[in-house]
Order: sequence, then C-alpha cells, then structure tokens
Amino acid sequence: MNRAPDKRTATLIAAIVSLSAFALPRDAVAREDCKAPELVCKAASNQDRSLYFRDHCRYQQKIHIERFKVRTDGEQMEETRDTTVQVEPARQPDKTGQTPVNVKVTADTDKKGNPRDNVKQDERTLLSFGAVWDLAFFPLLPEQLKYYSLQEVVSDRKGERWFRFVPKPEVTSVPLAAGVAQLDELTGEVLTIKIESLHNLDSLDKEASKLRSFNATIDYNQYEGTLRMPSLASGSGVSGIRRFEGNFRFRFEEGRYLPLYKMD
Repeated sequence: MNRAPDKRTATLIAAIVSLSAFALPRDAVAREDCKAPELVCKAASNQDRSLYFRDHCRYQQKIHIERFKVRTDGEQMEETRDTTVQVEPARQPDKTGQTPVNVKVTADTDKKGNPRDNVKQDERTLLSFGAVWDLAFFPLLPEQLKYYSLQEVVSDRKGERWFRFVPKPEVTSVPLAAGVAQLDELTGEVLTIKIESLHNLDSLDKEASKLRSFNATIDYNQYEGTLRMPSLASGSGVSGIRRFEGNFRFRFEEGRYLPLYKMD
C-alpha cells in the first residue's frame, strides 16, 4: 500500500521543485555571462543553487576545536571544545534589506571538553562567524568568478578535474578564498575544496579580519540528487579574534536540512 509522504518530506519535495523552477532561468543567465572554463561555470551554478537552498533552511552544525600554543618543546593545549548549533534564517529582512541568520547553541562543553549542563544559546563561538564559513564553503559563486585567476592542475583522482583559484592581485575589497576545487569531470559538481587561505576579510567582518590564517579540506555530499552541501570539513589556522586567540585545528560537520520558507 502506498503511503503519503510525511510533512517533512512533503516540505522538502516542494522546496526542491521550487528551487528547480527558480534555477532554470538563473542558470541560463549565469552560464551565458560566465567567462571561466565551462566546467567551472557549472560548478559555480551548482554552488549558487546549493547556497540558495541552504539559506532557506534550518540546519545543524557541529565543530570540535582544539586551541593551543606552539612552544619549542611541543604544543601546549589551551582549549578542547565541542559545540553544536542550530542555524536558521530570520523570517524578515533587517533595515539593510539583508536577512539575518540566527545561530543558536544547542550543546556545548567547557574548555576541557566536559559537557555543560547549562548551555547559553547565544554563546559566541567560532560558528558565530557564519559569513566566514560560507566564504570557505562556497567560494565559487557566479558573481565571484571574475575576481579569480583560474588554472587547471593535474588531478590524481579518476573522474575528476581540478582547478586552482587565486584572487587577482588588484582585487582588495571583495572577500575571497584561494585553493583547489575538485570537480566531477562531467557535471562540474563540487566534490572537495581545499582552502589554502582567505582574503579581504575586513570587507566581510572587522572582527573576522583578525583571522590571520585559515586552511581547510571540505567534502561535499550530494543532496536530493541536485545539490552539493558541505558535509564534513577539517583544517587549522591562527586567530587573533578575541576569546579565540592562538593556533587552532578543527573538525566540522553539517546536516539535517529542513526548508522553512517559500523560495521566490
């Protein structure tokens, strides 16, 4: 006997259908204007659709952070912390016309990794800097491609083509990333991105600009057969951000997407 889809599944199906209708004319314009290699244009289109869908969802992020000092005799651990947050767009734009993103802490530990009984939902964590994470996860959006120098490099994985992207020297006011994108050789879908550095963060967030270095390997899972979401990431960096100073390394997970609002 056929069973009717539950409410969550029905919402997801409606969102995917809405996204497809929205994406067709948008993709056509983006590809017509795209001056990058065709496969990179496909990747940019897919990143655009994936981010658009994600921006209309509630989803979960988890991060494991180790913060330490480097000494001549090795590392001195200062903090080991596990945090889980729920990310959700606000229902209405703010005065600037932008839609705020609410990040609510749902589980947390102290600096020694011990679970906290009383979790502060508005606690400031590294996941509070959502715009920085989005820059790392979605560096190849259509509007950003013109700011990059792109070069195909040798791929050591069958079925993939790899492209190095580096900000053009004259671009100093647009937040960008540098790294290598590993793409499906047929569809252009992003499989893995290796971020080597982030640039012009002062244009994104004055506090985030104190992030002195950042690198990450990000793996993307196919979602509902059409989208590529950043499911796993790991990396390290050096931070001058208040309360998060010093060397750090991290492991990151994202998932549990639930569409909330109509996609116009």
